[in-house]
Amino acid sequence: MLLLLAACGGSGKDRIAQRVEDDAENRAAAMEQASETMTNALRANATQQQANIVRSAGEDRAEAIRESDLDAGALTQQQKNAIVAGRSTGTQTPRPR
Repeated sequence: MLLLLAACGGSGKDRIAQRVEDDAENRAAAMEQASETMTNALRANATQQQANIVRSAGEDRAEAIRESDLDAGALTQQQKNAIVAGRSTGTQTPRPR
């Protein structure tokens, strides 16, 4: 099902979630590549573990986005980019009083 959505472009929040996963995967891959050149085995292992954490966090964030009631159509490109980067979008949902 997910492949079908990706092939069709999916919903706006699916595209944002995919960008989150892709970004995390790219960062994790870069960390793993860097760990391969490290001469200190403990540091290399720690870096590989950190890469696993980054990858897992990206998957978790993407899943949360997919399951949310996010209306990606109402977001600016800047806000979408902020979500992908894990930054504040500058919008707050009013809390009931």
